[in-house]
Amino acid sequence: MVIRIQRSLRLHHLLSRTLIAFTLLTGIGFTSSLASAAEPPLQTITFQSSNADILNPERGFFKFSDLTNPWFYQDVRSGGETLVYGRILADQFRNSPFSQSFLDDIQSGFDAARSAGIKVKPRVAYNDNGGADAPKSVILNHIQQLQPLWESNKDVIYHMDAGFIGGWGEWHSSTNGLDNAADRTEILTAILDALPEDRMVGIRTPHFKRQIFNGSAASTTNTITEANAFDGSDLSRVGHLNDCFLASSSDFGTYVTPGFTRQDELDYIGAESKYAPHGGETCADSAFSTGVNAVNEMEQLHTDYLNIDYNTNVLNSWKNDGNTADGYSDSYQQISQRLGYRFELQTAALPDEVKPSGLLQIEFEIDNVGFGELFNPREVEITLENNSSGEIVSAPLQIDPRFWSGGTSNDVQAVLSIPADMAEGTYTVGIKMPDLEDSLDDDVRYSIRFANQNVWDATTGINVLKTDLQISQSADGTSYQVGDSFEEVVDPNSLLLAGDFDADGKVDGADFLRWQLGMGSTFQLSDLADWQANFGVASTPPSTLQAVPEPHGVCLGVVGYLLSLIALRQR
Repeated sequence: MVIRIQRSLRLHHLLSRTLIAFTLLTGIGFTSSLASAAEPPLQTITFQSSNADILNPERGFFKFSDLTNPWFYQDVRSGGETLVYGRILADQFRNSPFSQSFLDDIQSGFDAARSAGIKVKPRVAYNDNGGADAPKSVILNHIQQLQPLWESNKDVIYHMDAGFIGGWGEWHSSTNGLDNAADRTEILTAILDALPEDRMVGIRTPHFKRQIFNGSAASTTNTITEANAFDGSDLSRVGHLNDCFLASSSDFGTYVTPGFTRQDELDYIGAESKYAPHGGETCADSAFSTGVNAVNEMEQLHTDYLNIDYNTNVLNSWKNDGNTADGYSDSYQQISQRLGYRFELQTAALPDEVKPSGLLQIEFEIDNVGFGELFNPREVEITLENNSSGEIVSAPLQIDPRFWSGGTSNDVQAVLSIPADMAEGTYTVGIKMPDLEDSLDDDVRYSIRFANQNVWDATTGINVLKTDLQISQSADGTSYQVGDSFEEVVDPNSLLLAGDFDADGKVDGADFLRWQLGMGSTFQLSDLADWQANFGVASTPPSTLQAVPEPHGVCLGVVGYLLSLIALRQR
């Protein structure tokens, strides 16, 4: 008798759960869910470019300074720059270690840069007039002394010049006989070992770089390419510095390799500088320094930065020079705006609505109209800001913007998961490119602003795409088993549909049976709502998600099947 009562109770619970499911299946909710499985269409937005001067990090004209005396750093941004050349003049230490007070002064310079919202391009030199340098043993010791400072301040190090050797730290005229390939290689290797791996070094001539990495200045066997860019190798971390840019056919000794024409050097440097820094300063008027030719060569060389303090004769010749190509007022304006990267949004496509546990699809086209590129690591984030609460969540994309080369158009497609507990409401969608270092991540001065009208939010450092995305349970679309965070879904096909309890890629009667048998242990009543919403849907790529409704009679068939099981178990 006891056994029959227990069996009857189990059957009663089974029948109760079946009737609950039957009610949900045959109700209005199920009828609606068939229509909701279709993904909301993407709406295309077109953006207008801007010709404004934009104060962006890690690019542009730089100011000359002594890093140990940063008296004007707070005024750099107001002058229109975000970079300083930070000379470390070490003439007092040609034959001795750096003093602690000198190291403290260097640290104070980095602190001042961070406070001012700028970055530094340091160079160590033992003279400022072409005079004496230091013995190699002293230089190597100084590099070791500087290593902790470079590591702790890499957030504000743009990149650094190789320095140390010869006049002005430009690797020539060494009074200690260090201007040879062997000593240059040893010192450069020490610098690279001491500098954080994701920071680069500028070397004074392409002749020197080819000597070091190819064994001969005439060889171009080993160069930076897309395949080895940013791989952490010494080769990939050495860019090009030209401190007599456009001064003569050889740029006053910059291009000196026998058999290499000026165009050969432009081609060699330009191929590498898509993935490494190029810049420097002008130093003399010449037939090569006209505004038109300057623009032409900077495009070829992917030039990122230039000294605004020298040579003023050359810089002034670019102003009001009549070069109004591409709508610029003159060559100076074009160069000022195009040094380094300059990102322009062209279009973006995203839906008007998405549901919690759904997928947000975003596509955007972005052009880099600058001469150069990013070469320090940086993320591209999609942001969602709740318009009511102001809360912002962000999701980094699996894309490297350092490959957005100057003069290219780049198409980005992403699928992002909306957490199940995401508050319903209206959201602003944006793109943020903050500094990768934790110390600067929330500092909008180090976030990248796109060269577009009406997209920049100066408070958050976000480039706004859309201000009225609706997140709502009633939105069209499929629900998935997603995580607790707003994040990119690298492989959307790996996601399980909500309600796909047997993980076979489709939501059908078999899932209902799995739920029914596991209710109260593995599954709960709320899980049935997921099954109900997705019933008849099969996994497909998000770009082609479609509902696959099954006949309403299937629901009755499932229930009938379960009732037959009950009848069998009663026997």
